[in-house]
Amino acid sequence: MSEDSRTGGGDESAQGDVGDVVPRLEAEVLRRLTSFRGRLGSELGALFDALAARLRLLEGEPGEGYFSHPTALPVLELPLWVTTRPGGPAPDPDAGSRALPPLAVDLAEAAAVGYLHVRIEDDLLDEGVGEPGAAVLLSGALFARHQALLARSLPGGSPFWGLFEEVWLGYGEAMLLERRLHRGGGPRDAATFRRVLARSRPLVLPAAAALFALSQAEHLAALEEFVSALAAAHQLFADLLHAEKDRALGNATYVLARLGAQVEARDEGQPQPSGAALAGGELRHDPAGRGATALRAQLFARGGFDAILEEARCELARAEVAARALGLPEAARFCKKRGQYMTEIQRRVFLAFFGALTGEPVANGGAPR
Repeated sequence: MSEDSRTGGGDESAQGDVGDVVPRLEAEVLRRLTSFRGRLGSELGALFDALAARLRLLEGEPGEGYFSHPTALPVLELPLWVTTRPGGPAPDPDAGSRALPPLAVDLAEAAAVGYLHVRIEDDLLDEGVGEPGAAVLLSGALFARHQALLARSLPGGSPFWGLFEEVWLGYGEAMLLERRLHRGGGPRDAATFRRVLARSRPLVLPAAAALFALSQAEHLAALEEFVSALAAAHQLFADLLHAEKDRALGNATYVLARLGAQVEARDEGQPQPSGAALAGGELRHDPAGRGATALRAQLFARGGFDAILEEARCELARAEVAARALGLPEAARFCKKRGQYMTEIQRRVFLAFFGALTGEPVANGGAPR
């Protein structure tokens, strides 16, 4: 296969479409998660059941579940895309789960339990979800499974394990930084936003393990670029949709800081309007609810929503370039579809907001739950 096809110069159909096997991969990973739950003791098992119920982890048809809803990151798909990249064995779309490369299945499961490990800790630190001791122990069990699955594919002396250690140490620092920012400590600028994004960097590990296992580690930089840009787009969009909730909880996010800074720049040298409740360049919680009014005005009347969304689209474009450099046409198509989905949600959010102002019902509602 020529290098041109790996950088986007060739026919994207050359690899074959692996998208139609993703539901089978998700079904197999969920089956394995159920099997893993059976290995847990009664108390850890009960904690896993509670987590699965809260996330609706085991609900929905294959391809429509927790890991494949419209706003999900490609947690399971990314190891599959890398394992079956041009030059590698593509799965047979007419066969069952046996046709999935065993390496892809192991690494997709590793990605799933690693993601759940992070989700537990994120929910605990951000919103106080769960009893801390129980959350830590279930998170630890999932992390043990994550590492064991990666170890199946790579020898102990592989350079991958240096990356593994670096990524998880950086994750811990990023989570603590985010907690400190939520408590109002430190600037919420673009540089800090990038540092906090290291909390999403573990997404790179299962796909990186595939590169190392297939002796293609020279593509690691492109993979890191793809994950970094996609995580940035995802976080910007999620924080934009949750801006009102974060303001009400008092969570300090980069998106809220950006919106607050725009208000300050517009009103510099003028008295603050009665609807604004600002603190340190950020729209913050206030008992009278004036901050909510200021936030909505900035989002919908003064272009704040559009500006943040455009920043997210720029990150998606960066991710698409990296996907093509890596030789992952499926990942490039994912970026395009995610951009289209963001535009559709923007339309629905604006229809819902202005429909509520005019008292007109809006079909299909606004933003997703």
